[in-house]
Amino acid sequence: MKYLDSLVRGVFAKRDIPKGLVISHDNFDEFFYMAIPLLKGQLSCREIKNGEMILKDIKADDPLTIDDIDSPYSRIESLKKSIYDRGM
Repeated sequence: MKYLDSLVRGVFAKRDIPKGLVISHDNFDEFFYMAIPLLKGQLSCREIKNGEMILKDIKADDPLTIDDIDSPYSRIESLKKSIYDRGM
């Protein structure tokens, strides 16, 4: 499992992102990019969804973490724990 996690791309901020931004298919490429490695607590390319809202300002090139968005993943403790336990 650790080997597979090492191949998953994490979501990073392409530029400074303001609190309150709603992530959508239309603005994803403007604000985000995906790259390896996946860091502990970081959202992967499989977990980012349309309609999620950014909860705090994010600086360019920072990873997008589970604590940065309003998401079903951030409200379910078992999912949140698994996101924090995987990655580098």
